[in-house]
Amino acid sequence: MLKFPKIIKQHGFTIFEILTVAVIISVLVAIVLPNFIRNKEKAYEASLESNFRTLRVMLETYKVDYSVYPEDLRTLGRAATLKGYNKAIPNPITTKQGLVENGVWAVMYTGTTGPPGMVAYQPVADKYYILGYNSEGKLHQKRGQVYQMSNG
Repeated sequence: MLKFPKIIKQHGFTIFEILTVAVIISVLVAIVLPNFIRNKEKAYEASLESNFRTLRVMLETYKVDYSVYPEDLRTLGRAATLKGYNKAIPNPITTKQGLVENGVWAVMYTGTTGPPGMVAYQPVADKYYILGYNSEGKLHQKRGQVYQMSNG
C-alpha cells in the first residue's frame, strides 16, 4: 500500500492581506499625524498666551503696589516675591519652570527674534508691551499679525 504524505493545512496571512493592512495603517497615519502636529503647535500657542496674561497680571499688581511699572523683570520678580505673587511658570517649548526674573519664561524684549517659548516685556515710559516668541524664535503671530498685549 502506498502512503501519501499527510497534507498539512497551514494557517496564516497571505502577502495580499498583509499588504492591505499595511496600506490601511499608512493611510490612517497620513491622516492623523498632521492633525497631531497642528494640535501640538496650538497647545504651545495657548500656553504662551497664558504666560502673556500671567505677566500682565504681575505688571498690573506691581503698578497697584508701587504706582509705576517696573523698569525690568528683575525688579518685578523681587517685588513679586516679597509680596507673594511670584510663582514658577513653565516655558511651553522647553518645559523648564522658573520665576519671572530667572529668564526661563520671560525676558526683556530683544527684537523680532528671541528665545523660543519666551514672553518678552518692553517698558516704554508709563506703557508696556508684552510680546512672545514661537517655537522657531520668531514673534508669535495670530491671524497674520504680531500678537501683543499692552496697557495703552
